[in-house]
Amino acid sequence: MRINLKIAFATLILFALTISCNDEPSLDRRHIQDKLSNSNTKTEQKRAFAKAFAKALADNSQLRELIKREALKMFDNDYDVLYYLIKDEQIADGTSVRSLLQSYFKNADELKQIESDFPTLTIFVPELPNGSFSASSWDTQSEIPHVAYNTRSTNDVFIIKETGEEYTLEASLIPNFPVVVIKENERITEGVRIENETKSGRKDILNVVRAKDGKSFKFLHDSFNGSLNSTNTARIYAPNQIDQRLIEAFNIYGTSDGWHRDYIYYNISPSTPSGSFSYDFQEHITFFSLRGVPGSDNGFSAYSKIADQAGEQRYRFGLVNGYRSVVSGWSDGFFEFKVKVLLNAKNGIGTEFVTFFPASINELFRVRSTQPYSGAPFTINSLRIRGDKYLNLPLFNWDLNQYASSIKIEIEEVDRIENTTITDTRTVQFATNFGIEGVLKKIGLKFGASLEETRTTTIQKSYTEGNDELGAVIINFADNVILNTFNSVDGLRYSTREYQAGWFAISVEPKRVQ
Repeated sequence: MRINLKIAFATLILFALTISCNDEPSLDRRHIQDKLSNSNTKTEQKRAFAKAFAKALADNSQLRELIKREALKMFDNDYDVLYYLIKDEQIADGTSVRSLLQSYFKNADELKQIESDFPTLTIFVPELPNGSFSASSWDTQSEIPHVAYNTRSTNDVFIIKETGEEYTLEASLIPNFPVVVIKENERITEGVRIENETKSGRKDILNVVRAKDGKSFKFLHDSFNGSLNSTNTARIYAPNQIDQRLIEAFNIYGTSDGWHRDYIYYNISPSTPSGSFSYDFQEHITFFSLRGVPGSDNGFSAYSKIADQAGEQRYRFGLVNGYRSVVSGWSDGFFEFKVKVLLNAKNGIGTEFVTFFPASINELFRVRSTQPYSGAPFTINSLRIRGDKYLNLPLFNWDLNQYASSIKIEIEEVDRIENTTITDTRTVQFATNFGIEGVLKKIGLKFGASLEETRTTTIQKSYTEGNDELGAVIINFADNVILNTFNSVDGLRYSTREYQAGWFAISVEPKRVQ
């Protein structure tokens, strides 16, 4: 999205006249009404909640402290506070959060209706540039945030003071003053996730969170569950950072013809040509990074790809004061990425495995912000793609007796959560060298003495209209996991395979799970 130069210049002049270090830009009431002329009932409800919340934050330091404390927990891997989880919390004077907010509504049923219509209503504490405001730096005794909310009808952000005065922050600008955002949470939904015992015996019951009144919410995936975070590691592995079995597979097949995963999953080597499948290992995405258009400013091109939706409150591009810069979207928090693994099953019924992971702008890009003049809101004028973001994202146990010898992985940046279904047809190979030797075993290296079986199979896969599709990669069971070793100043290092698509690169490796 490009911003007209005259409009951008006029905007900056307006801000120069109205802003100081302690006074943010404001627009008159008629402008607010024009902006909201296409709003719907839900927008008005969000606005009403924001007005009440702004007054409550100003009047009660204990509420501010509660929001800060809950935001720092990052329960969904962002600085989000789910309103439903805190509404019954007692603050220092013995009043619940809900009772406090209710006192700012004229209609007793209005808050109740908002709670019903917005079960995932969330208070987001943004991390603003140059340390101007964040959950960790928030001085709850002296800093009273304004309250923002956004709509699908415009990229501008509406903000409310504790006095009830309203103003808009233009899409090209990022606040340099305390502000929190009222939004809907895209990482959780209502309801209890059904307990599912996997083949490895793990019960998938960890992604449910419950409110005090018993109401349950489920994360879209474990990757959004902040209580399940794993420790980061490096892209290039030291010997103590990579499973010994992967090193053994690399050493065995470094001079012999064979597949690393044969040894990892079946304990098959040239000296032991048959073995039964082990559930000790599971495929994981271990690293992710974005890729830009070659020969261009790849940071701008990559961000333009993942943040191009109308009404999406993230960084977009425009002209500010005559310079190409980024139109800000500070109010929406982390990105969500959807991973679809297309597994062709031997029984002819296709399987799609779907998972998610979050990433902040600072994990994906090196960001530089500037201020046109002292006290003005920030603008972003430089983006550079960072290196790999570490992930520990589990996928599936790759049993060749069940699944084809190649899989397809597609990644999308999530803008909406409504799915439709389409058909994906692929020609894939299945291993046929399995037999009973007391137990079911894979017999022989690779595809064995018999030829592999080639089939055309169909998968019903989900598709989300409006999501930004970043591309797809093909992973083969036969792909070497470790590609080579080299000596660094810190000693021996192992390098693993990278798969590249148009807009991203990932590493997929078997990891020990039990």
